[in-house]
Parts: sequence; C-alpha cells; structure tokens
Amino acid sequence: MSARKGRLLVLGLPHFGRRLAAELSAIGWRATYLPHPGRSLRGWARVAAAVARADIIYLIGSRLDRGAPQDLLLRFRRRPVVIHWVGTDVQIALAEHRRRNASVAIAERAIHWCDAPWLAEELRLVGIRADVVPLPIPLPTAAPPPLPPRFTVLLYYPVDPFDREVFDWRTMRRLPDAFPDVRFLLIPSPAETLPQPLPPNLEARGWVDDMDALYRQITVLVRLTTHDGQSFMAAEALARGRYVIWTYPMPGAIRAAGDEAVREALRRLLQRHEAGTLGPNREGRQLVLERYGQGRPLREIDERLLALLHR
Repeated sequence: MSARKGRLLVLGLPHFGRRLAAELSAIGWRATYLPHPGRSLRGWARVAAAVARADIIYLIGSRLDRGAPQDLLLRFRRRPVVIHWVGTDVQIALAEHRRRNASVAIAERAIHWCDAPWLAEELRLVGIRADVVPLPIPLPTAAPPPLPPRFTVLLYYPVDPFDREVFDWRTMRRLPDAFPDVRFLLIPSPAETLPQPLPPNLEARGWVDDMDALYRQITVLVRLTTHDGQSFMAAEALARGRYVIWTYPMPGAIRAAGDEAVREALRRLLQRHEAGTLGPNREGRQLVLERYGQGRPLREIDERLLALLHR
C-alpha cells in the first residue's frame, strides 16, 4: 500500500510500539518505531533525525518530569506529539506532580490519550485532559474452545521487582491453599523467583510463548493489581470464552479485590463448574469483541491521527 498518510515516528514501550508501527504501516502510514537509545550517541542522533522528519510523534508511555526528553521535545516542537498513557507511567507522573516536578510543556502541549477510563481520571489530578483511546489488541475470531474438564485458574505475577510492586501477591498466594482441589497455573515467574515453599496445586511455569494453548487449559484468569492500565490478558481471555476476575472494571469480567471478594468470586464459578452448568463465557466474549474486534481500535487511532495531520 502506498504511504499516503504522512510520516509517523513511534517511540516508547517496545512491546506496544513495534506492533502499532507495523499495523499503522499496513494501512498507509510511513510509521517507524525506534527503541530508547540508552547511552548511545549514535542512537540519539538517529532519534533526533527521525523527530525532525516526522509529521507526528507518537509516544506509548511517557514521563512528566521537567528535564525529561519529552519535556525538551515539547518545548521546541510545533508539530503534533501524541502521548498514549498505559499504566505504570501514570503512577510515575503522579509521583512527579506530588514532588512539584511536573513539566507544563508535557501537560499542555501534547495530545494525551490513555487506554483505560480510570487512567483519565488519574491524569486529571495532574492537570492533563486525556481521551480514552484503546490500543489494538489482537483477538481470535474463531468460536471459543470448550472449557477444560478440570477447573483451572491462571495467575499472573511478573518477574521484574518493579513490576511486582503493583501486584497483590499476598492474595494470589493464598488462593491455592483456599482451594486445594483446584489447579493453579502462574506465569511468567518461574518457581525459583518465588517465596518457597509453593503449594502442590500451584504450577509456576515461567515465560510462555504460546498463550493461545495456555488459554485453552484454563477456566478463569485472576489478575490482581493495585494499579493497572487496560489488561491485554483480560481481553484475550474473554475473547476465548474464559472468565476473568480483575481488580478493575471491564464489561464481561468480574471485578474483585482482596482475599474475601476474590475467593467468593472464584467459589461461585467453581460451584457452577461442579454442578455442570459452567459453559464458556459467551457474554464476556461478545462484549470484548464489540470493543476490540474487527480492527475497531486501529481504525479509531487512524482517524484521530489523520485529523491531527490535516488540522
């Protein structure tokens, strides 16, 4: 497809940035993703040259502190800069605001989007008005596979100590003891990174490459966080007809936090399973496909970027 829509430079979180640049390139943008150059002078020179050429700069994740690269960029650039906030970056921005170290240029000159409504509410606390714009989430279109014969729970607990700070390990660790006959799988933390001993019904698998195969093995995903953006895993599980218990609200999922509420939500699902009345979560699948299916988020981002290009 011919590049008819302008030059777009995508920066920020690599997992999202590489995918989004590829998807936007496929629909006509001259989109390039560049990773953070670290201490490489050559890398920074490459970024600077790409910044000068770009019609729009699209940052996935950002900082808010004065003196950050984003601050310097927005003090001098007059063409559009989009910042798409996605989770932990909002926490860091709130901390910088409390330290009275927030950049006025970032807050006032960028176009701000975020991928969840609660992030928009948090950003308003630091003077940023952000539109809720979902990121594209690749979801299967095939009919959901049947639930596994054995009731199985998937837990998510990252390896990185910084990322672990926002996950409720205390509640997650107690669930296998509370449900000794239930199978629990935990990713992406291998057993050696976790406090020992682990209960016999908890299998810590570490990193998983084939998530589709893993979703087929589970009945419910439990994701417990003190702070989050829109969880791709929650959407992926719902799209496959699985149940989701999550700290944050999402159509088709069960909202719960803390020992008592999470155990009760899990107990109700288990009772339906034991009674033979628990089928795939078709309502959750329908709701998530209505929001994220058929390329809707990518079309919305495309339309918004085109409006910025021609304003």
